[in-house]
Parts: sequence; structure tokens; C-alpha cells
Amino acid sequence: MTIVFGTDFSERAVAAARAAAALARRTGEPLHLVHVTEYGSAVRSTDTDEALRREAGLRLEQEAASLRTEDLKVEAYLLEGAPDEVLVEHAALVHASLIVVSHHGQRAPRWRVGNVAEQLVTMARCPVLVVRAPNPLEAWANGERRLRVLLGLDFSPPSQAAVAWVRKLRTLGTCEVVAAHHYWGADAHVRYGVPLTPESDVTPEVEEALRRDLTARLGDMPGEGAVWVHLEPGLDRPADSLVSLARKEEADLLVVGTHQRTGASKWWYGSVSQRLLHESPISVLCVPSSAALSLTIPTVHRVLAPTDLSEVGVAAIRHAYSVLPAGGTVYLLHVLELQEGAPTPPAQLPPPGPPTPEQQRVTEQLRGLIPPEARARGISTRVEVVSGRKVSEAICQAAERHACDIICLATHGRSGLSKALVGSVAQEVLQSSSRPVLLFRPH
Repeated sequence: MTIVFGTDFSERAVAAARAAAALARRTGEPLHLVHVTEYGSAVRSTDTDEALRREAGLRLEQEAASLRTEDLKVEAYLLEGAPDEVLVEHAALVHASLIVVSHHGQRAPRWRVGNVAEQLVTMARCPVLVVRAPNPLEAWANGERRLRVLLGLDFSPPSQAAVAWVRKLRTLGTCEVVAAHHYWGADAHVRYGVPLTPESDVTPEVEEALRRDLTARLGDMPGEGAVWVHLEPGLDRPADSLVSLARKEEADLLVVGTHQRTGASKWWYGSVSQRLLHESPISVLCVPSSAALSLTIPTVHRVLAPTDLSEVGVAAIRHAYSVLPAGGTVYLLHVLELQEGAPTPPAQLPPPGPPTPEQQRVTEQLRGLIPPEARARGISTRVEVVSGRKVSEAICQAAERHACDIICLATHGRSGLSKALVGSVAQEVLQSSSRPVLLFRPH
């Protein structure tokens, strides 16, 4: 693996190169110092091009020599083309673990503020570090101080890749990590199927569920330094919230995942990472989902087993128990589907007050479906009967509410006209759920 640093010989690039060199020494990787020439003059000639190449090559070798030490190998590369494209191609060729560039100070047209950095973040298959303040990074990499890291945390795959990189940073040196999650209260309540209250925009129950799930996504952080989750409700843009928190926490490095959106999707959904490149007061590390450092085998502790109490739905329940180890929990769920015109209860949670006769009947029926050997295997069971207008939505909300690792669901195998007329809850869950779904098809 290699760290690639793109330089334009500006003062900011020279300072950032020292930070990249210190980081390369810390990781034990070689540093590739790359300068990309891009000639745009209408009066260019072979002689002038050659003179410019010689001058750039001399400056590049001088800068590489100033960074070389006994424990750091620095290689200089003078390349030609569009800087963003060439850096991405070179990084892919040498299997780079990281691309580093400085913020501001670029002089060539395509190296204007944000231009190259934005393109790198969009195209690169490895993380891109845009250095705005090199001194804290250099001092941390040299073991002289701790690094204060602000991590943008959500439930997306790029965010999980960013978490993996924060873990790597903590193995290299002491890091204090603030994992910040910006959210809209109404969306969070819909996610967990918890009703809003007029007294507060966010209920303690939802805050607790968010903190539980985000802490689980962080996992066990190696190394030294405090780690905590910061919840930031509000209607502000996530990038603005992160910038404000970075200043408040006096962070040294902002780490975020990137979806690498382009074209219409970037215009429609926006890009938090690219907005941060312009507005962040500190260095930014953008991590694409393709840069996940390792693939770990997940452990299943909770399984949601929804059933419509049909023969097929009941048959799928035993498969829910089959995937759990001792100490696991199965959540047996039945959704009482509301008819059109019926009053809407508070979300999909069990309505307050004593259960109705129908709820009592269904609850007892669910308890009767618990396999006798479940207790002998050390598997516990929780039973829940909820109400809702859309069964698939209630299932997804229950999975989030109970932090289930898998949804084990029966499918009736409908197709064609019967599927069009009756619908497919299994298909809707597959399309909507953020959790893995295990489908049981009848024989």
C-alpha cells in the first residue's frame, strides 16, 4: 500500500507534504510525491514544454529529497494530464491506501480551490485527505500530541467505511473521537415507529434508540482516547451542523463517508462531503464505501419473525430460531392491519391501555408458536402485536425499534396477477428495510 500526495509546489502544498510524510512514516508505507503538468498555453512548443518539464522535475526531486528519511521511502513522479484524473489513475495503479492534497494555494487552472479536491473525492476508490491545517496532523503522526477527530456518523455504507478508517487512525496514535449524528426528529420517530409528542420534537425513547444503534455501529474502538456519540436534532443542513460542531469541539480532523454522487443525483440529494471541502475550518478525510478496510463476520443476536398466522407464516418461525446462538432473542410480531376509514392509532406501537380481546387472542396464539426447544437452547422470545395501515412499514419499524440483526420472513410466492391484486409484503420489506432479510419460501 502507498500514500499518494499531489503537489503543485505552493507553500500550502509544501506544508501539507510534511504532514503526508509524517503519516506515511507512521503507517510504514512509502510516499509517492506526484506533480501533474497541464499545459494550456496556445503558444506552447516542444522547447518550452521540455524546459517546463526540466524545471518541474528539478523542483519535484528537491521536495522529495527534503522529505526522505531513513525510515521513509519517497518516490517522485512527474506526470502529465488533468491533475484529478492522473492522481486517481496513479493511485489505482499503485493500490494507494490514501490520496492527500492541500486545500487552496493551487495555481494551475484545474487546481483552483476545491476543483481537484472535489473531483478526487468523486472519482477515487480510496479515501482522500484534503489538508487545510497540516500542523496538528503532522504533530500527531510524530507522536507529539493527540488528535481530535470529528466523525460524521449515520446509517449509510460510506459512513461505516469512515468508521473503519477512524479505527485505523486510533491504532496509529491517540485519538479523541466525537461521533456526530445530525437528524430530523420526525424522521427518527418514523424510523422507530414511535409517535411524536406535542411536548418535544424528539422523545427520550427515540434518542435512546438512536444512541444505541449509533454506538453499535461504532463497535469496539481500539487504541486510546475518549469516544462519544453526539446527537444533533434540527432542520439545518448536515454539513452546516458539522462545521459548527468542528469549531465548538476544536477538532483537528473531520472524517465523513461519501456516496460519490455525480450529475443529477448530486443535484437532487446534495453532497455533504463536497460542501465540507469548501466550508470546513479543518482538514477533511472523505471515505467512499469501496474503501472499507476489512470485512468482518456479523454476529446475530436478535431476529424479528413477523407472521400473518397463516400456515406459511407459521412455518417460517422455526427458521428464525435456527439462526440464533444461545443468548439470542426472537421477536415474534403480528401486525393488525387497519381498514380504510378506521381511526389511526399512535404509530405502529401497541396502543396504550389494556389490550383488546383480539390483541389478547393474537398474543396467546403467538406464544403458542414458540418452539419447545427454544428455552433449552438458551433462546428467549418476545411477543408483540402492533397496529398499522401498512404491514411492511410496521415490520421495518419494529426491526429498527428492537435493533434486530435479521428479519426472517415468509413469502407466499405470489406472482403475476395474484401479486398485482394482493401485493407482496415480503417484496416491500426487501425494498424498504435497512436490515438483512431472510426469506422462507414454502415447499
